[in-house]
Amino acid sequence: MLEPAVKARARGHLPAERRQPLKIEVPNQKQETLRFGRVGLIVTAGFAIGIIWPRVAGFKLVPSVPSPPAESSADLTGAPGEAKGTAPATAQPPPEPESKAAAPSLDRLQISEPQFLACKQNGKKHKDECDHIEFDRLARPHIQALAACAGADKLLGVLSLGFDLDFTSQSVKNVKSGKSTTFTESETETLIDCEKKEFENVSLVGIAHKHDAYSVFYKVEFPKSSSAVTEKDDAPPGGDTAPADVTEASGHATVAWDVALVRSSASRDGAVVARVLQGTRIAVTGRRGDWYRIKYDVKGSVGWVYRTAIGM
Repeated sequence: MLEPAVKARARGHLPAERRQPLKIEVPNQKQETLRFGRVGLIVTAGFAIGIIWPRVAGFKLVPSVPSPPAESSADLTGAPGEAKGTAPATAQPPPEPESKAAAPSLDRLQISEPQFLACKQNGKKHKDECDHIEFDRLARPHIQALAACAGADKLLGVLSLGFDLDFTSQSVKNVKSGKSTTFTESETETLIDCEKKEFENVSLVGIAHKHDAYSVFYKVEFPKSSSAVTEKDDAPPGGDTAPADVTEASGHATVAWDVALVRSSASRDGAVVARVLQGTRIAVTGRRGDWYRIKYDVKGSVGWVYRTAIGM
């Protein structure tokens, strides 16, 4: 059963005092602007009171990060700091270099081309069938080291220097002197001892060879000057002291000096016709005393050089 009021509402029969019209209020735009303006003022005031005012007044709402002690100003690059109570280190002036004696020139010696006197294969000695192995490129720097031996800067003369090469053990088995040596026995012994130390650890590995053993000799000349000379003169003063006759010769030699002077005659007074660089291969055609007649270029030009210029 429906209530009488509900039935009456359904039929539209309500009392007059209860049938008032429905009112809908639409907000005014000006009123909404004022309302949001009040909210903004409230937020701004709260921000000022909560954030800015404590900082201005010096209040701390949260604990701050602890700072390191005043004396602990360590460098963060990893460099060690100075110990406490010590003064900073001052830059020390560099020590004065000690005076040293001038080192001997290691390229002043005149070294001849190697002469392979004998070779062995299976214990059998050969003399005329020896191949010229590439030992010189290995040996020459060690021979030049003779200039640094004790007293070598005062020596004047020739050392005949021999080596016994053993390819079975790939080593230099023996260092010895030859008959052409002009030094005293004690001087020779000192030089040979120096060379034994130089070749003590020298290996022959990598050198092509046909035989098991070789005997090779060098002629090493110690000139008067202990300093390196880029262009050497060709004879001692005194002019042409050689005899007038010329001995014919046939062979080849290699220039031993840095620059050898080729002259027009077998004399110090002869005009210089050419300069030949160290290592140049030349043909020897004759000899007059200490002078050698050579062909020094591909055209067959002829001139004279002093014997030491080609390691003679």
